[in-house]
Amino acid sequence: MADKILMNKNTLAALKNELKGYKTALPVFEMKEQQLKEVITSIETAVERLQIAIEAADTEVKQWASVMAEPTVDLGQQVSVSELKTKSREIAGVIIKQFVDISFNESEIDYFETPLWVDDAVEAIKDQTTNQEMLRLEYKNLERVREELAEARRMKNALKEVFIPETQHNIRKIEIYLGDVERLAIGCAKLVKKKKQVKSEAV
Repeated sequence: MADKILMNKNTLAALKNELKGYKTALPVFEMKEQQLKEVITSIETAVERLQIAIEAADTEVKQWASVMAEPTVDLGQQVSVSELKTKSREIAGVIIKQFVDISFNESEIDYFETPLWVDDAVEAIKDQTTNQEMLRLEYKNLERVREELAEARRMKNALKEVFIPETQHNIRKIEIYLGDVERLAIGCAKLVKKKKQVKSEAV
């Protein structure tokens, strides 16, 4: 808001209209902040669940890592992500991505040349990759929502601590000024009237 304002009724009316808008916007940003905090809690819960699942799978895989080290098959070349399907969802003004499905490219397995555990290993890799892709999505969602929350808080604080107090201060300042001007005008009018009255009595 500018330091110098015009001390008149038009400015007063404009400031009162601005103040009304600010007071209407404040609860909207307060509600948005609360909604986004709830979304963040939900995403953080999903992240924690996925991290636990990934760690558990890592622990399980390590138990038969020695047999996977056999030079009979390269599991790294056996499975790759073909397509990751997501859908967009808007929450409190921010777009997040939700996991829908994942498909894989799988190399042909020669069951005569490969050990029996390869099937289980491929499924474990697919499950782990799915969880890792879902975790990656949730991390991105968390980043977006946190940025939106920071912006909502900035707007809420600006309204509460800057725009509303400054506007109220300027409204009071103009009202005091206009009141003083009005009282001065009334005083001057009374003085002129009294002088005229004295002059007419003297004639």
